[in-house]
Amino acid sequence: MAKDGKERKAKMSKTIDYDPENDILFIHKGFELDEKFKGNIDAGNLILDMSTKGRIRGIEIINARDFLKEFNITMSTLNDLSDADFEAISKPQSIMISLVLKAKQTQKTAKIAVAMAN
Repeated sequence: MAKDGKERKAKMSKTIDYDPENDILFIHKGFELDEKFKGNIDAGNLILDMSTKGRIRGIEIINARDFLKEFNITMSTLNDLSDADFEAISKPQSIMISLVLKAKQTQKTAKIAVAMAN
């Protein structure tokens, strides 16, 4: 606990990267001090990084151009990314993800549902 009596949770900084050669989009929110990487959920072209707190902290989209074209997100948006964020809600049967990508003059949103195996 800090001297002022308030608990502080430092975070690793957010990481955003698009690799056009391999067509991979990577967004990671980082972990709090009391949180670590636990494992991945592999859903085909979508890989989710889970924390020891059961939260989704990172998203990797393989074949990003094809995966995101259904959401009207183009290669130029991916190449010009200035920021990105996501919210993920885990349910027993699925994970719902709201992805927001910001480029120079545009902001695009994708709502993604991931079915979980029984």
